[in-house]
Amino acid sequence: MFYVEFNANLRRVFLGLTVLLAVIIVVKSLTPALPTLAISNIDKLAHMSAYLALGAVTLPAFSHVKPFIVWCGLCAFGASIEIAQGLLSTGRSADIMDGVANASGAVLAVVGWMILTRFVQKIT
Repeated sequence: MFYVEFNANLRRVFLGLTVLLAVIIVVKSLTPALPTLAISNIDKLAHMSAYLALGAVTLPAFSHVKPFIVWCGLCAFGASIEIAQGLLSTGRSADIMDGVANASGAVLAVVGWMILTRFVQKIT
C-alpha cells in the first residue's frame, strides 16, 4: 500500500546515504559532547531532526519493506545507541527522552513517506 518501486541503483544510493548518516549519528552520539546552546531541550530537537533525516533516506532504501518495520529498525538503532551511551564512559548518559525524540523523528519520516507514496500512487 505504501510502496514506491525504485530501481536497484537508486535504492543503492539511498542505502549508501543511510549508512553514511547512521555512522555520523553513531560518532556524534558516542563521542564526548560539545558545549550546547543554553536553550531548554534543544538536544531533543537535534535528536528528532537526526532521526527524521535518517528515516528520510532509510525509507527509500528499503522501499520494499513495510514502513512500520523500518520505523521499528530506526527505533532499535536509536535505543541501542542510548544503551551504549549508558554503558560506555564517553561522558554521555542514556536518556529515555532522547529515545522518545529519536522515535518521534522516525515517525515524522514515516508519515511523510506515507503521504509522499500515496501522492505518487495517485498521479501515476
